[in-house]
Parts: sequence; C-alpha cells; structure tokens
Amino acid sequence: MGATTQDLSHEPLAGRPCLVCAAPVRLRVAAWTAQCPSCGTWRSDLEPEIESASLHRAIDTGARSEGLRELRERNNRRILDEIAALQPLEGKRLIDVGSAHGWFLEAAATRGLDAAGIEPEDAIAEHARAAGHRVRSGYFPAVLEPGEQADVITFNDVLEHIPDVDETLRACAQTLRPGGVLSINIPSATGLGYRVATLLGRLGVKGPYERFWQYGLPSPHAHYFTPEALATLVRRHGLILRRTVPLSSVQRRGLWARLHTIERPSVRSVIAFVGLWVAAPILDRPANSDIVLVLAQRAAEEPSRGV
Repeated sequence: MGATTQDLSHEPLAGRPCLVCAAPVRLRVAAWTAQCPSCGTWRSDLEPEIESASLHRAIDTGARSEGLRELRERNNRRILDEIAALQPLEGKRLIDVGSAHGWFLEAAATRGLDAAGIEPEDAIAEHARAAGHRVRSGYFPAVLEPGEQADVITFNDVLEHIPDVDETLRACAQTLRPGGVLSINIPSATGLGYRVATLLGRLGVKGPYERFWQYGLPSPHAHYFTPEALATLVRRHGLILRRTVPLSSVQRRGLWARLHTIERPSVRSVIAFVGLWVAAPILDRPANSDIVLVLAQRAAEEPSRGV
C-alpha cells in the first residue's frame, strides 16, 4: 500500500509500557510498530480515521464481501458452536461489538440468540439496520444503557482495532451476567502468515507487513497479541479462560477478491495471489493459523463476601 496512512505525531513508541506485562516495548520492523520482548505483544501508534471518506474510497466493498463472506460464515458457525458448549444459546442476549454489516448477527439469530450489534461507522450501521438487524451506532461501552447486561459479548476481528483494550475488557466483565461468555476472534501474533510478513518487513519488503496491520485504512490495527498474552488480559478482569481455538484464516475460494479489496490487479498482486494460493493449505493448518478464538466466562456465581 502507498503512503496514505494516518499522520503520526506522537511520542516515540520505544520504551512505552507493554499493555500486558508493562515491560518497555522496542521498535520492530517499522517506526510505527513495537514489540514487547517479554510477552511478545505488538502495538502500533496508527490512528483510526473511520469517518475519512478518502480512506473508505480505497476499499472495494464488493470485493471484500466476495473474498471474506464464505470464510467468515464458516468461522461464525464454529464460534457459535464453541459458545454453545459453554452455555445454551436459545433466548440468550448477545451483543456483537463492531458488528459491521451483520454477518455474525444473522448467524446468531438462526441459533435462537437475541442478537444486537454495536457499530461505530454510521453508514455501515445504517446498512445493517436496513437489512433488518438491530444495531446501535457508536462505541462500546459508551452506548450501553446504565446497568445493561448480556449473556454473550462477541468481538469478531474487532478487538485488535481498539487502543484501550484493558478498559474494553473491564467493561465486558461488568456487562456480562454471571455465567456469561466473552468470545474474542482476533488475529494472532503467532500465526505463520504474520511471522512471514514480519520477516519480509525486516528484509525491506514492507507490503505484506503493512497489509497485516491495515496500514492506510480507516481502522488500522492497534495490537497483535499472542494467545497467551490475550489470556492474561481476560484473567486480569476476573474472567475464567475456557478455550483457545485456532480458526480458518485463509482459503483459496475468494482469495483473488480478498487480495483486491484495497488495490487493483497488478504484477505484484498476481505474484501474491499465486504464492498465497499455493500456500493456503499450509497457512490454514491449526498450528499455523493467523486467527485465534479466545473464550472466557464470568463465574456463574459471585463469590460471597465476608462480613
């Protein structure tokens, strides 16, 4: 991608405390990303600009839908199966944070969930409402009603975009009912694709690395967590880690459209397509997957407090 990313006018990343373990982070690969040498957590100082019309024009929404929908729908079914293994779904209230066009809301409704979304981009939220989904415009947890609770809270490719993850998880722990489930589907810092892109970035080939961070797009990534680091964060807020599950991250069908969501066909994109098409079965093995599902649960009964 070109130099269309957000203007970065912040203090240097190097030396800032890691969100997970507070160790000083070190610059890696680019001036806008750093990694914790202790727990492996990555962070960036890329700024979201979700209302930027010029950045949105760079995205081909039709290609995005064609390239991702089948993969997302397969993962959505798996996520709902995993949640159902922790508590029954029928009639339970679900909040999907960053619900986008409503693909997960649609899948949740077919399983009997009372599903509602929260979406910060007004145009996308309106599109989802026009399709019949219940979606509030705004940010979690600011748009919640006082005392509002849910049985399930989901983040599907969303938490990595949120700068203040700690505050978000704290709000999740408060909003979940006893026994409620938190489901986080997120890119993984241990995925083979991300590790290869990082290596290429260090060798001077920046394109794949920038693509993983969504550099220059309206909502770039703020973090890349290892599964262990994310588990540490959810435990910090009193939630019980239940499962960590690799999800499908790449498939051959729809790959051409997915690669051209944010760029037109070129010699470079054809080379990338051929390489990914060949590597897809390897990249999608559970041990290599670039997407991880972390499931945590609020205790079914609050511990009694001594007098």
